[in-house]
Amino acid sequence: MEYFLMMPDERIGNRLKIQPDTVDFETTEACSVYADFKEDTVFVDYLPIRQLFRHAFYVSDDFKELLDLYSDKLNAFPVFITDKNQKGQKVYWRVAIELADCVVKEQNMNYASLTLNKNGISGKHIFRIAFEKQEYLIVSLNLAETILRKEPAGIRFFSVKLQEENNE
Repeated sequence: MEYFLMMPDERIGNRLKIQPDTVDFETTEACSVYADFKEDTVFVDYLPIRQLFRHAFYVSDDFKELLDLYSDKLNAFPVFITDKNQKGQKVYWRVAIELADCVVKEQNMNYASLTLNKNGISGKHIFRIAFEKQEYLIVSLNLAETILRKEPAGIRFFSVKLQEENNE
């Protein structure tokens, strides 16, 4: 099975930006966070939030339904993204995805040259990895193709290499 790193598409201008200081990274309940909605704000389907070694992954309502089909262990709770000037509100879902310890450590690594150990991830369609003090979501080829058929806003995919575990 092939896998891909799922990243936000930074080429999209005016994408939704959440004020990180309003995010409670510890909560596992429905909550509100604040943003500044403008007339040309693009409401993306995938919104990773990072703040000093803490991570949260938000997805749109439609995107969450898609992930439910591919993950039987998906934990999610609603996040109400509210315009700080009370112009509107959007429902997103904060998803908790299983962390897999499968990154093959190499010198001068970056996300574009990421290699994963095939053992322990086969059959998984979505999982999280920790790499360079960041966390990323990895999706299977099947899930990536399904996502792309839905024409999502704000998502890019980068292929990752796979290798067999070395028995040293």
